[in-house]
Amino acid sequence: MSCPIIRPVFDNVRNDDNESSMIDGLSISTTTENGTNNYHKTVDEPLNYTKYLKTDILLSALKCLSHTDRSDDTSPPVHDEHFFILIHQVFELWFKQILFEIDSIRYIFSNNDNVAPFLFDINLRLNRTANIWNMLIDQLHLLESMTPMEFLEFRDFITPASGFQSFQFRLIEMKLGLTDQHRSAYKANHFTQTMFKDKQAHALQTAVKEDTLLRLIERWLEKIYDNTSFNFNNIFASAIQRMIDHEKQESILNGTDEKTAERKATAITQQFETIINENEYSKLLKNGERRISQKAMLSALMISLYYQEPYFQQAYKMLSLLIDIDGLMASWRCIDKYQVFIDLSNVSSYLIPERFLPKFIENSTESATSISSITFQSCSEVPIIHKQQSYKPRYQSNQDLVQYYQIPFFMLLFFTGCIFATLISRLS
Repeated sequence: MSCPIIRPVFDNVRNDDNESSMIDGLSISTTTENGTNNYHKTVDEPLNYTKYLKTDILLSALKCLSHTDRSDDTSPPVHDEHFFILIHQVFELWFKQILFEIDSIRYIFSNNDNVAPFLFDINLRLNRTANIWNMLIDQLHLLESMTPMEFLEFRDFITPASGFQSFQFRLIEMKLGLTDQHRSAYKANHFTQTMFKDKQAHALQTAVKEDTLLRLIERWLEKIYDNTSFNFNNIFASAIQRMIDHEKQESILNGTDEKTAERKATAITQQFETIINENEYSKLLKNGERRISQKAMLSALMISLYYQEPYFQQAYKMLSLLIDIDGLMASWRCIDKYQVFIDLSNVSSYLIPERFLPKFIENSTESATSISSITFQSCSEVPIIHKQQSYKPRYQSNQDLVQYYQIPFFMLLFFTGCIFATLISRLS
């Protein structure tokens, strides 16, 4: 099945006597889009499918190293090595596309004060990246068609090569925001100074000095927070207190003792203090339990709570896609401690029911796409629900039931014995 995108281009080919297919007058500009490093070269001669995709170079890169007869270097390679190499080369091609998408998104954030008009395009690229990761994870299952014994037939020919040494994968991690300081202590500076050398080491060191996507997202979230006409931290703190007071009163009204209700309220308060209290949040930053600023975290929380508002819909979609990509990458390496956007995932821990939140009001005289045009209306009272007490049996356990019937049983047994003794005496 031919590609539905490229087919219309090659439908205009003309066939000569040598049955070669060419396109007249097709040239490629030398401009670079969105700051990426994929430079395009002008083509002076007619172009065909093979020349455009450079399939001769691409396909010639697959070279097996193994031999079925280890004593004969001219013997054919072990059959499954061809499959093994192909799978990993495909991984590297898709890594290149992921880097292309990440670089384009970083370029947008770095070169535009107002990112809102670009959020739709950013989400398209992030969604594509997530789909690529899903496909790569599925492709890992293809390796299961090769048994461990078949792999061992050529494993020693490729030692000490390992997928752990993928330069592009480490570059993806660093450009997203997983720098050496966030890795295990024994792996600090491992990739930039030990594993990779020369040009690859230089590229990784350059990536470390550049703004990662995490840092760019953090600044963007802080800017959203600063552009609001209200103090969201104070508004959220009030909403939390309303929720805690409401749940405490409702719990007591429905039979919970005051001490238990108070302990529960205190525990909830302590949980939310880690995000609304500046000192508590600073401790988490210092301990490495948070990676983005409190202001950025509150902004992400605001977007998550009010995701249905027109201004926040694309922003919420972007945050969700970043979390998805983080989770997919964690599945790829099977080590979730190296997630980049873990703080965005933690936002869900601070969501509260909508009924305790004040509603947004938009100023009709200003643009609906401006966060500065939004204010809050006062909250309505949340009714306390008195739950009807369900019927509780008088006896909660079998032991209670036994104790209740124990005395009547022994009395019945005593009278039965007396009657039986009387009958025996009369008969005798």
